[in-house]
Amino acid sequence: MGRRSVALFLLGLLLLAFFPDSVFSQSRGKNLDEGQLFREGEELLSKGEVERALWRFKRLIAEHPKSPLIHEAKFRMGLCYTQLKRPKEALRILNELLPTFMTPQRMVQVFTLLGDNALEIRDRAQALSWYEKGLQVSGQPQEELKRKIRAIIDSMESEEELNEVEWGHRGTYAGGYAKWRLAQKAKQSGYEAIAKKLVAEVEREYSRMDYVAQRREGMEAPPPPNRSKYHVGVLLPLSGIHKPFGHKALQAIQLAFKEKGSKEKLAFASLMVRDTKGEPAEVEKGIDELVRHEKAIAVIGPLLSLEVDRAARKARELKVPLISLSQKGPMEGRGDFVFQNSLTPEDQVQTLVAFAIQELELRSFAVFYPNSPYGHHFKNLFHQEVGRRGGRVVGTVIYQEDQTDFRQEIRGFFRVETLPKQGEGKRAEAFKQGVFVDGLFVPDSADRAGTILGQLAYYEIRGTTFLGTNAWNGPDLVKMGGRGAEGAFFVDAFSKTPSVKSFVEEFLREYQREPDTLEALAFDGANLLRKILQTKSPSSPQAVRDELLRSVGFEGVSGLKGFNGEGKAIRVLSILRVKNGRIEHFSP
Repeated sequence: MGRRSVALFLLGLLLLAFFPDSVFSQSRGKNLDEGQLFREGEELLSKGEVERALWRFKRLIAEHPKSPLIHEAKFRMGLCYTQLKRPKEALRILNELLPTFMTPQRMVQVFTLLGDNALEIRDRAQALSWYEKGLQVSGQPQEELKRKIRAIIDSMESEEELNEVEWGHRGTYAGGYAKWRLAQKAKQSGYEAIAKKLVAEVEREYSRMDYVAQRREGMEAPPPPNRSKYHVGVLLPLSGIHKPFGHKALQAIQLAFKEKGSKEKLAFASLMVRDTKGEPAEVEKGIDELVRHEKAIAVIGPLLSLEVDRAARKARELKVPLISLSQKGPMEGRGDFVFQNSLTPEDQVQTLVAFAIQELELRSFAVFYPNSPYGHHFKNLFHQEVGRRGGRVVGTVIYQEDQTDFRQEIRGFFRVETLPKQGEGKRAEAFKQGVFVDGLFVPDSADRAGTILGQLAYYEIRGTTFLGTNAWNGPDLVKMGGRGAEGAFFVDAFSKTPSVKSFVEEFLREYQREPDTLEALAFDGANLLRKILQTKSPSSPQAVRDELLRSVGFEGVSGLKGFNGEGKAIRVLSILRVKNGRIEHFSP
């Protein structure tokens, strides 16, 4: 062997000594079958060399996409990413395993890893869901998953968070344990009756759960109470068909009362949330419980029109301020202890008609409206308000709620004639309009109103300004209406002007979505109440009532200024319009 050959041989030995893995892989990489790659990855993973193990499993998947070891390689990639604290990549690869066949043991392992990585990105709700799925796999050990679920729920400091888990996981291990923790908190705060009621419900609904056996020990020696200065009741539909609206309002209320600063600071006010389930009887029961047992100094809610009468009657009976979010006022009127913080049909029509007649100088109007209580009510209000302000409604057209073709109604009312086609390149039909009105009011949803405006544009209806309610405030108005929506005006309480920028940004940070009118209304009512509690330090519900009546001058994101002597919201509504295919604030 010559000197050059000896030197190369010795260099090779040195490389193998210092870089065994890279040299070995580069020299033999293309010859490794999937079995060898998998074995190398397993060995490296067992030694704690996670990055190198991950590379083997990645290579197996890339070079042998039809290998029977693919799913096992992906599972181990999930393990590697988890150990390397790369949760997003772990969640991605583990989710790819969910549609595949897995043994019960592997299913539990995958669900556990998914939950662990969800926790890593601070998504406690998703972590609970994954751990619960693991518990549902029969015949597998459950103690570790139960421990993880309990740890998450034990880390929740607020009653609101526990209530959300109890509602969202009702009937499951997590749901029962959250209710158990609510019982403990009630006991710690001195609310014996509430604690006993919740414990009884846990024992009845979750009798087979392990934490039920610990009831006496946990309930008889609670830590010292840590009560807030004020308790504020919240009554919303948090289950049933109205649940999405209830949760939107609840998020806005929670944001208004969110403590700024140290978590160790004793909150000056706590929210006591109750689910009305959309049932009037539950509303009455909820107010009674909040006032008599929770000592609530005020109550926010209810949201639904069918709940408001009984809620108002009970609030007056117990002499507690009720800030209602219902569009319908109580039959016995507002005033006294009942305050209506909502965007009412009357407010909308009065603002819209005043704008149309005074600012746009419109005089003649027509109404296209759906055959529904909503449509009839708005049509009647509009007709009365136009007459009161010196205008005139020259005609009305009714259509069915599920209707999508309005050609007959449009042609009939506007007396549209079809003209023959003239010249090349022209549209197949041309139309001549026989009736003209200054304004057309359409009290309907954004998609339905958009459809009508689009068909009006097709028939070349001109000289008419289109007017609508806050239900128009959605992307479907422009999407469905196209050029027909251009120049349309509608009214709403919430317009994303620079003055509400901080509220929108804070809401977006907290909930990863932008707020709409409902959230703005709920936030304003809660925020006004919070400011009264912080600055005026009222000593009783009656004192809160008096401060609400004196609250004129408040600047709310939904235009709320305060309440008048009858408990009706004083609010400046916004006029919005469609310009260049976008909804924008117009006035004031």
